Amino acid sequence: MAKLKIKILTIVVIVLILSILSYCIKIQALQNKIENNEFKIIGYYSGDLFNEPVEKLQTDKLTHIMYSFVIPKVDGTLHKLKNPDQLKELVTKAHEDGAKVFIALGGWSYEDNVLEPVFKELASSNEKRKIFIESVCAMVDEYNLDGVELDWEHPNKSTADDYEKLVIELSDALSLKGKELTAALNGSWYADWAAEDTSVITEKSLDRFSFINVMAYDMNNADHSPIWFFENSISYWINRGLPPEKIIMGLPLYAKPSWKQYRHLIAENPEYAYTDYAPTIPLESYYNGINTLREKTIIALNRAGGLMLFDVNEDTNDEASIVSMIDNILARTSDMTKEELSNYVTIVINNRELAFLREESSGMPYINNNGKLMIPLRKSLEYIGAEVSYDSENKIVTAKKDAVNLMISIGENQLKMNNQNVKLDTAAIIKDNRTYIPLRDIFTVFDYNIEWHENSKTAFIWDESLLRP
Repeated sequence: MAKLKIKILTIVVIVLILSILSYCIKIQALQNKIENNEFKIIGYYSGDLFNEPVEKLQTDKLTHIMYSFVIPKVDGTLHKLKNPDQLKELVTKAHEDGAKVFIALGGWSYEDNVLEPVFKELASSNEKRKIFIESVCAMVDEYNLDGVELDWEHPNKSTADDYEKLVIELSDALSLKGKELTAALNGSWYADWAAEDTSVITEKSLDRFSFINVMAYDMNNADHSPIWFFENSISYWINRGLPPEKIIMGLPLYAKPSWKQYRHLIAENPEYAYTDYAPTIPLESYYNGINTLREKTIIALNRAGGLMLFDVNEDTNDEASIVSMIDNILARTSDMTKEELSNYVTIVINNRELAFLREESSGMPYINNNGKLMIPLRKSLEYIGAEVSYDSENKIVTAKKDAVNLMISIGENQLKMNNQNVKLDTAAIIKDNRTYIPLRDIFTVFDYNIEWHENSKTAFIWDESLLRP
């Protein structure tokens, strides 16, 4: 009887421990979702510049919209909106979908005139700053806005003090209304140094911004917005002491030097969605296609607080949509821990992502303890047109494609290709009832090239007969 009581007590303790563990896992998952919900997806909506109607804007997939641009005058007043009903419609639609709407003040130019001298003048006196702030606050009230972005491009050493005064005073006024202040600021070529227009932004100014939108683009034509510039810009602002969650990284949806919009490039040729270059006429186009922007999305998820699209009007509304791609990545990773997210692997084959979804139970790519990328066998090989079968008794996988016939024995560091032994760096294994293969070894046998991007944990795979994507 005593032994029976001990067994029962042991079972009760085990059940209790499992219940506590299950509860902790659920709490952790909830916390992860809360953290991911704070990841901002911001779209600049340039109502006066493009012909994309408000009704097509995917406000349900955005957290913020920056209505651009509201133009200041040298006396501190604001130019009237050309289409005020558009802003009202935008605010209504966005608020229904739970998104916030800010106005972006300034920009680079207005009617072909650079706006920097305007900001310099209006910020130079107490009276003009007061008029400007009152004008902005009146507009916030009139249109039921959630905040304001200061887009002064750009302060320098001679105007840095006035910039700081304007930021502090505008922040104080908006705070009284429960509204936010942000800023559009430049990125940096270097992780620990930036040009004057960026370095003069003081710590007092940075403290007043809810977040900053980093313009990590507009470099040289062929290097319009490379990933290294994106990463260095994150590092620079982190090194300046800004918390990662306040760093929102910019994605351009236009090309240089052609200035063609992403949606128009795709309309010319759907394949342009998957590259970063198009031989357009009269000027060629360098830009970020969906694969590069996916990499940036994953990097930002691990290192920053969000993404902003300049300009969201230039996106498509189909399978090539960048907003939808970002939303898809967020949905896939919403329940991941930070460690899981940092090891999240993306597979791109012949320029198209091969997505592995947990709900499909087909397995998930991962990097093993030896640093080798392991990929679910069946889905991967069937994706490239191979016929796959499994002999469960002998634990042998057979894969046939064109003239290649593979026999892969689970647990062995070699395979047979057309009855010839081929050595493997890593053996195929069974994990969670799914067969995993070493990606590089297997795809090389099928004459595919592989390129690994460690910063985004992305494997690019392409057929030997094709040029590098």
